[in-house]
Amino acid sequence: MRFKIIAGLFLFAVVAEPLWADGLIYRLPDDGTQIRYEMELMMSAGGQETPVKGSVTVSSVGQTTVNDEKCRWIEIKSITGVDGQDHIQIIKTLVPEKELGKGKSPIEHIVRTWLKEDNGEVMEVKDLNVPQAMAFKAFLAGPGKNPGELEKIKVDGKLGELECAGVTGDQEFEGPDGVAVAIHFENRLHEKAPFGLVGADWKFEVKNAGQTFLTGTFKLTAADTSTTALSELPDKQ
Repeated sequence: MRFKIIAGLFLFAVVAEPLWADGLIYRLPDDGTQIRYEMELMMSAGGQETPVKGSVTVSSVGQTTVNDEKCRWIEIKSITGVDGQDHIQIIKTLVPEKELGKGKSPIEHIVRTWLKEDNGEVMEVKDLNVPQAMAFKAFLAGPGKNPGELEKIKVDGKLGELECAGVTGDQEFEGPDGVAVAIHFENRLHEKAPFGLVGADWKFEVKNAGQTFLTGTFKLTAADTSTTALSELPDKQ
């Protein structure tokens, strides 16, 4: 049971991991732009492997001005299948536009944030250290450690055949109950991807009290895009 709880918390956080290279946003597209990624996750613990599939959708769903700064509402929806059931999480956050892009750290400049899980009530997130905000902290974290670049390769997918550059790095964060997560990421980028990210591959390790109890791999693949995105939390501003 404890494994399922911790693995579940980690799962909801790792869904955003692409975003630990330079946060989720490598570039800021026009408002209304959306991209959906297919997600594949493999977790290994105690000699048992657990495959998980799902999706991550990133959307720009509004613009406003706060304290004379242009800001953008970014909404991220993750769907993950755990024990035969889909878990849905929606995070809607307002960030100054100048803090959204390659090399930025949006998490340090959040104006306000709303979160909804499954059929629960929408809650305002004021404390980023609560378990429900683990994924959010990953979604908009800053650049990783030990950054590097990969040679361009052709990526043939739903966005067409693209010559994609690659970036690598490492990231670590602390979770609840003494859980620590370390990730080595490889992200593929192209300007034709709405937010700059075409796909991602990671290897991760989860420790509790210094002992590794969970390892695995994580993959995101661009699936489809839209220019007519609307917020699923329209009343929350």
